Amino acid sequence: MAITNCDTCHKQGYTAWSGARFHASVSVSTQCASCHTGGFAPAVGKPNTAIHAGVTVCESCHKSTTSWASARVDHSTFTTATNCTTCHNGSTATGKSATHVPVGATNCRSCHSVTTWRPTTFNHSQVVVTNQCSSCHSGAFPPADGRTVTHIPYQTLTGVAITNCDSCHKQGYTAWSGARFHASVSVSTQCASCHTGSYPPAVAKPNNATHAGVTVCESCHKSTASWGTVTFAHSAANAVGTGTCDTCHNGSAARGKSTTHIPVTTGPTKCDSCHRSQASWTTALTMNHTVVTATTCKTCHNGAYTGEGTTGALAKPTNHIPEATQLLNGAAMDCNACHRSTTTWGTMTMNHNGSQGGGAGWCKGCHASGTSFLGSMEKKSLTHERKTPPAIDCSESGCHRPLGTRGSTYSNWD
Repeated sequence: MAITNCDTCHKQGYTAWSGARFHASVSVSTQCASCHTGGFAPAVGKPNTAIHAGVTVCESCHKSTTSWASARVDHSTFTTATNCTTCHNGSTATGKSATHVPVGATNCRSCHSVTTWRPTTFNHSQVVVTNQCSSCHSGAFPPADGRTVTHIPYQTLTGVAITNCDSCHKQGYTAWSGARFHASVSVSTQCASCHTGSYPPAVAKPNNATHAGVTVCESCHKSTASWGTVTFAHSAANAVGTGTCDTCHNGSAARGKSTTHIPVTTGPTKCDSCHRSQASWTTALTMNHTVVTATTCKTCHNGAYTGEGTTGALAKPTNHIPEATQLLNGAAMDCNACHRSTTTWGTMTMNHNGSQGGGAGWCKGCHASGTSFLGSMEKKSLTHERKTPPAIDCSESGCHRPLGTRGSTYSNWD
């Protein structure tokens, strides 16, 4: 460059020195500071700022000979110990905005990269929180968002108003979701403060008869972990005997009778005709046969209605006597021909229905020594006198004769 002619830079047609274009003849090199010392106007020197202090190689950052503004600071020479705010103070270089979260003297590099401000990886461990999360999460320091307008009104709740955000938000500073509010409170009289439907996901009570007029959730719901853990507090207006059970127990508002419930009359018949406890369907169940629509015992006691009570409407056991085939007109006989009590099967008097002789009415069908039907019927002993021919039945033998039907027995075997 030393032997370059003057007109290499001065291009004004020999009329003026001004307008010389020195950089048009040279490239960015390590010689900028040779001229840009401030001693050779108009070749300006470096500003007297912290960012330029000690810098002697202009071209480390300035990569163009046409403009200073295109400079890019080479941050790769900085370490984590470098104090970013030495330059990034809003004067020498861009500083943090007025809406930046309050970080005190924390180094910028705790969150920001040396190549760009964004994206930022926020490091909560570097934040000086003097009081609460809301020191930043108030909505005044975006993107540190504050609580939404539909956030539960915890400030109004006794013992919770001064609780810090992280009392509920336990996701390690990575997400608001998954908050566990109830972990900080117990079941009290304040459930309805949040469970109104205005603060999702805090659900409101369902719109059904069970919840109509109810304002104190915890009267029934005794757990903050599940709605399902509930013991319904029946009011005096719905006490046993009032006949109002099906106002709620209709299968919609609350559990109704099952599909295997015995057929009962509608209208005047109410649940508490049989179910006498508000705590359980089964513990205080006393069957009231007067409300049953069926005209015969077998209509219910056939094994099809086992859904209510401890056992439901029991059907006859498999070892019941074969009355349909062994008694005269046995198939048409109802249970109450022998079973005269509606409280127990055991209280019964055998009704032979005038059965005797062979065919339908064959005594040996039940009283043979090898049978094992339910009950305490007498059977022919193994040493019983043999009667010929063997096809003759007990009642045809001339020994065992019937003495009537209902309420009486055959004469003794002896």
